[in-house]
Amino acid sequence: MKTFMNKNFLVAASIFATAITAQAQYLRTSYFMEGASTRVQMNPGLQPTRGYLNLPLIGGFNVTANTNSLGINDIIDITKDGNDFLNNNTLYNSLQQDNRFNLNLNTNLLSFGWIKGKNFWSVNAGLRMDIGAQINKDMFTMMRTMNSFDIDNIAGREHTYKMGNQSINMNAYAEVGLGLSRRITEKLTVGARAKVLLGLARTEVNIEQFDLNLEVPEVKVGQEDFSEEDWYGKNYSYDAKANVVTTLKGGGMTFDPATNMINGFDLDASSFGIAGTGFGVDLGASYSIFNNLTVSAAVLDLGVMKWNKNNTTMATVEGHQNVTISEDNYDQYIGGDFLSLDRFDFKKDEEADYKSSTKLSTTILLAAEYGLLNNKLSVGAVYSSRFVQPKTQTELTFLATLRPSNAFNAAISYSPILSGGKSFGLALKLGPIFAGTDYMYFGGNSKTINGFIGLSLPLGGKRKPFSEL
Repeated sequence: MKTFMNKNFLVAASIFATAITAQAQYLRTSYFMEGASTRVQMNPGLQPTRGYLNLPLIGGFNVTANTNSLGINDIIDITKDGNDFLNNNTLYNSLQQDNRFNLNLNTNLLSFGWIKGKNFWSVNAGLRMDIGAQINKDMFTMMRTMNSFDIDNIAGREHTYKMGNQSINMNAYAEVGLGLSRRITEKLTVGARAKVLLGLARTEVNIEQFDLNLEVPEVKVGQEDFSEEDWYGKNYSYDAKANVVTTLKGGGMTFDPATNMINGFDLDASSFGIAGTGFGVDLGASYSIFNNLTVSAAVLDLGVMKWNKNNTTMATVEGHQNVTISEDNYDQYIGGDFLSLDRFDFKKDEEADYKSSTKLSTTILLAAEYGLLNNKLSVGAVYSSRFVQPKTQTELTFLATLRPSNAFNAAISYSPILSGGKSFGLALKLGPIFAGTDYMYFGGNSKTINGFIGLSLPLGGKRKPFSEL
């Protein structure tokens, strides 16, 4: 029997397993590190102790990911098992009915900031990608069936799989921003950042309903696997309502001219370019209630992206289909690539009403900090909530930050919600080098990982006390 899982599916499964919800696009552990430029990206109302120049590409790279089901130990098991991971009962039993994952990538192309009197100006340009998905457990159950798992108990019967309520969302875009924060009084600082967005690619897969009835072949005594011929003559029927949307200049889904069904995906690198435009803003403020107690708040990524209809392709499937498996359609329905959309009879739909605009994944941050030892040491907490698909992600981070100078800052944090209390965070700025994570694995099966690394050079003079301005 031809293997049901090819390399493309393994890549997708690895993403699902290793993308262990982009909670925030920057490092929360660095929020109170006054010598780090990353705090400006989390709250435009904050000011670092001096200006900075983040070098192109190596100036900053951040990745954050999370699932609600699989964890670090599960990833290790999948790596060991390879193609056999579907036969691993421990992994299968770890899955939820609805398995969610998010992945966020953020890389700096060029960013810099400088102090001018009471103001702090900043400019940034970078690339971002947000991926969110919700996968139904019945999909993995069906895959186990087609891979002959537990063959004695499934053979010779008709099985029903309900695989609705599934989705995949991906947005990739470039961002160019201009920020300004101003010290209004000795206690109050406010800031904002305006961002122009250039859309590069979008993909949406929405499966509202997919109910599959599958007649499984009988087996002979001692048989351990279904052959291709075993499936011939078996019934395969489904009820489905779903759609796929791609927006990409120089590419997208391709369709068979005779049937109008999806037959592949095309990309012309020479024509690749801007497929949409948008606008966003970040807002933030910081206020010192007492000499040592400071509160702050920020709203990030308020805005929309408008995608170009001329660069958009859409396919839909709705209704009932009943087929008999044969040599001609075996690869489409049983063998071949599970991720190939043509196996689900998606057809081109030029008249369908689709969303030409998508909202950015807005983040809300609330924080409080208490300074000690002449503000060289602080303790505090940061609450964050990011409105991503398929479900909003919330975290509470407790921090202790050491900042004796602009050249040396260090912080340790604990974020118990997404990691299930099984990891902690560390961040270190030593001269121009900055690195950190909000979720450092220390033995538990943590479901969240992230990391940030960057190289930043000082720019201009240090921030002066308000009384001297």
